[in-house]
Amino acid sequence: MFSFRNQNDGFINASCIWIWLPLVLMFGLAGVILLTRSNKEIFLLVNQVSQITGDRLWAVLTFFSDGLVSFVILLPFIHQKPHLVWSVLVAAVLFTLFGQGIKHITQVLRPPQIFSPDSFHLIGPDWGHNSFPSGHASMVFNLAGVFSLTVKKNWIRFLLIGLASVIAVSRIVVGVHWPVDILVGAAIGWITVWIGLKVSAKTTWGWNRSGRKILGAVLLVGCVLLFFVDYTGHENIMGFQRLIAVVFLLAGGHEYLKTFGWKGVL
Repeated sequence: MFSFRNQNDGFINASCIWIWLPLVLMFGLAGVILLTRSNKEIFLLVNQVSQITGDRLWAVLTFFSDGLVSFVILLPFIHQKPHLVWSVLVAAVLFTLFGQGIKHITQVLRPPQIFSPDSFHLIGPDWGHNSFPSGHASMVFNLAGVFSLTVKKNWIRFLLIGLASVIAVSRIVVGVHWPVDILVGAAIGWITVWIGLKVSAKTTWGWNRSGRKILGAVLLVGCVLLFFVDYTGHENIMGFQRLIAVVFLLAGGHEYLKTFGWKGVL
């Protein structure tokens, strides 16, 4: 078990099995794919799913793996659970540094640089080079992990991990990542969020009032950017993107004002 005390929730506990079992499964599956040399075959199989469901569903799902979107989703927790926000941000810095280092060392080409355009289905931009590992998979498992490791109900953990898995797989369906990219990226996101929780337990800056005000302001700016800037390359979901920005701006802004002592609307 690991546990720590924070100012809001008392003790947060997570069984070791919830920390290590997902990592064993992720790295184990990645190893099997590499040993069987089935990375391309599995990619092509999963990539065809959009022929059944259509492109828009997967464009929306992959949207939720974006870093800015994940940070915006955190805004409503800035007052009641600032330790979770702080943990995600710490973990995001860790997996970004680590993941980008691996990307530049390995320089694995993405599927669009390997396959001809008529041999697979690309939804949105191809995102250039350096495929391994998937930063989007790291981000979504970072976000899912911080909640999975701090809740008491197993069904919620299963739900969060399942949802994160579907969102991560969307990176294959839209045609920009290999299965091994997703598995290793998810594993990196999972382990760094555990580290983030440990760091959050010992660094109270993200919990105190000044820290919450600063972090909340940054996340509010993220909401504004999400409303105005089409940077995902999926133009057909811009309306949905703006809806998410408005919803979390309103919900998160309400909580952010509480960090200044506002009691809320009665």
